[in-house]
Amino acid sequence: MVKSALGVRRRLSVFLVTLAAIAASTVGAAGAATGEESEPAPPTADVYASDLDWVSARNGWGPVERDMSNGEKEAGDGSTITVDGNSYAKGLGVHAGSVIRYHLGGNCETFVSDIGVDDEVWYSGSVVFSVIADGATAAQSPVLTGSSDVARIEADIDGASYVDLVVNEGGDTIDYDHADWAGARFLCSGDGTAQPVGDLTAPTSDTWASDMSFVRHQNGWGPAERDMSNGEKEVGDGATLHVNSYTFDKGIGVHANSRLRFYTGGQCDTFTAKVGIDEEVGGSGSVRFRVIADGYQVYASDRLTGYSFTRTVDARIAGAEFVDLVVDDAGDGIDEDHADWGDARFTCEEYPGTTFYDPPKTLPAENGALVRSEPSEFWISPLKLVKVDAEVTRMMYRTTDRGGDPIAVTGQLIVPNAEWDGPGERPVVAYAAGTQGLGDQCAPSRQTTVGTEYEAPFISGLLLRGYAVAMTDYQGLGTSGTHTYMVREATGRAVLDSARAALNLQGTGLSPTAPIAIAGYSQGGEAAGAAAELAASYAPELGIIGVAAGGVPGDLEIVARKLDGSLYVAFLGYAAKGLDAAYPTNLDDILNEKGHAWFDELAEQCTIESVLTTAWTDTSSLTVDGRPMREYITESPWAGPVSEQLLGDGRAPSVPTLVTHSEYDDVVPYEAGRGTAHRWCDQGADVRFSGNVAPGHVAGALVSYAEMFGFLEARIAGEPFSSNCSAF
Repeated sequence: MVKSALGVRRRLSVFLVTLAAIAASTVGAAGAATGEESEPAPPTADVYASDLDWVSARNGWGPVERDMSNGEKEAGDGSTITVDGNSYAKGLGVHAGSVIRYHLGGNCETFVSDIGVDDEVWYSGSVVFSVIADGATAAQSPVLTGSSDVARIEADIDGASYVDLVVNEGGDTIDYDHADWAGARFLCSGDGTAQPVGDLTAPTSDTWASDMSFVRHQNGWGPAERDMSNGEKEVGDGATLHVNSYTFDKGIGVHANSRLRFYTGGQCDTFTAKVGIDEEVGGSGSVRFRVIADGYQVYASDRLTGYSFTRTVDARIAGAEFVDLVVDDAGDGIDEDHADWGDARFTCEEYPGTTFYDPPKTLPAENGALVRSEPSEFWISPLKLVKVDAEVTRMMYRTTDRGGDPIAVTGQLIVPNAEWDGPGERPVVAYAAGTQGLGDQCAPSRQTTVGTEYEAPFISGLLLRGYAVAMTDYQGLGTSGTHTYMVREATGRAVLDSARAALNLQGTGLSPTAPIAIAGYSQGGEAAGAAAELAASYAPELGIIGVAAGGVPGDLEIVARKLDGSLYVAFLGYAAKGLDAAYPTNLDDILNEKGHAWFDELAEQCTIESVLTTAWTDTSSLTVDGRPMREYITESPWAGPVSEQLLGDGRAPSVPTLVTHSEYDDVVPYEAGRGTAHRWCDQGADVRFSGNVAPGHVAGALVSYAEMFGFLEARIAGEPFSSNCSAF
């Protein structure tokens, strides 16, 4: 039987144990660790850490400062504690490596604090925060830098006699590692004991949260309800979970302030849900949803009211022993704060302590070789009313990045359940997705499982025609690192290797000699074009019968001029981040404070959120010298990387290729697509260019999809292809 939460925590690393020992050793010759009368008395009520006497304190530069930043070497030379622009009247200013030991005598249950590198060092510094309770890790942050958002720790320290607040350097040096425990508080009942939690059993497969036991249960009005709304004060008096247009058969109905703790035992990788205020209170209520994994906050919503859109939660909890689902009042009282965790689900895979998307240390020898695979789902819309009639398999496979190094990327293979009744073997369409965003949650293989992939209708059209579809997530979407958006070689290789992986996957019914087609629109058009150029040298064994590319951003320089300051300026930001990840550019150096914040937000967003939050931004407001990004890309060190992405620059497809583009495209200039087709034609490629007058990029996609269907049907049927290189 597990007696307390501390009893099942992961063991400390040797490094942290060493630091904790150092803290204990600095108590002094009087032996405060053993001589109780010389120790500070433990608190019996909630108290700020800066108002509580510590047993000992060690700091990497000068003394630990109370209610101010670390400053320099003298006591009291700090400033107001400020992290990511947020100021705090209370807290502790420290410098890595720092260890502060407190005597709590078992009287406290929780330690809470915002954390981060203090703004006094600008964007410098890198640190890791840890909370050690009686020698066990109660909470630990990832590496946080001077450009990180403010983070939060809510560590379970129930029953601990001693707690150490530890800050280490983040893997480089301790220079500029000014760290803040901002607003740090101990929440203490004074009971002197730990609350028992009883027997705990971790899930071993995907599990609905409402089917799991609560380790801890706190709810603002009546009990938390399983698979129904909060209702009133009695058990079972709720109704169907209903947020906006969504209804949920599974989920948890709560009332702020609420905290539910679950034991996941290190077996689960992600927690997903759709959240919002239940319709039973109309437009009333205001709340914030948060997810805490082993004391570290991994998700926090914005303020939601009864009129807010439903939010999607996709929180990484890999390796966590305990997960808390928290709903807080948003500042106007808890009346009507009926909140729903709809479709709340823990994903618990066969890779304990990691996720499907975490690459192994060693990759297979060949490009396109499978690393792992698992069954998946493909929903057409967020309402989850229609699922594709197909076998869906999520896959991780090896490919090669721009520099030629092997990397793992993920994707999916979708094979229709209906028998193929066309000529020859069932074909595979390697579909290159359009712009998804930069956040890991934006990976197509994630979005299709929750019905938020906007290209699902076109993909469904491919499936209805009997084609199997292999769809890459590209480098850095889902997997580690930054998504190399618009990096020609990386995206083209990922597309080609998705086709290889599809043919390598066992039990799909696909022939190893199946005909391969490639298609994509927008970013996908660029990736499809890049794959077409690379195929003959990179994947000559694939039987590629044709390539269809629409809305092709084949010339980044003219695309950048179109995007800067427009509704879709976020896409320029995506490209800058992608190039910065693949080449030695100077993005960090040219950005001002606003620019760093703007790009940091982009790095966590998907397409629609980015468009809504960044529209019409003039990038001259983001740079140190006030020049727009469109000017920087024409100069060193950007000009070289930008020019390397030009499609048709001495490379051309070796198979029939369709290029479509609207003359009125408001995202990718018409000339970017037509110019690509011209450059391919000039090299003797077999190309047909089809212009149209659809009003805008989105409408252009609909026209392009129709043309792509016809092109693919003709290629698969073996019909002759006619180029029009001399006619446009």
